[in-house]
Amino acid sequence: MNLVYGEIVALSCEEEMQTGKVRVGGAIKRVVLDLVSPAQIGETILLCDGVAIAKVNAERQTENNYVPGDTGKTH
Repeated sequence: MNLVYGEIVALSCEEEMQTGKVRVGGAIKRVVLDLVSPAQIGETILLCDGVAIAKVNAERQTENNYVPGDTGKTH
């Protein structure tokens, strides 16, 4: 299972499925957006193997990536 974050840059409908172009890193990937409908351009989503599985809310985008037990110090 591959989980990555991406930003929706375009929306379309193909064969009754909502799809979109999503920027992941520097690449653009076409993904199925039916599980996160209604999706909007500019939203950040979580992808699993080419399918959008969740939207990332704006508050969480600005939080630091916190790992419980991590002091932030390097050894």
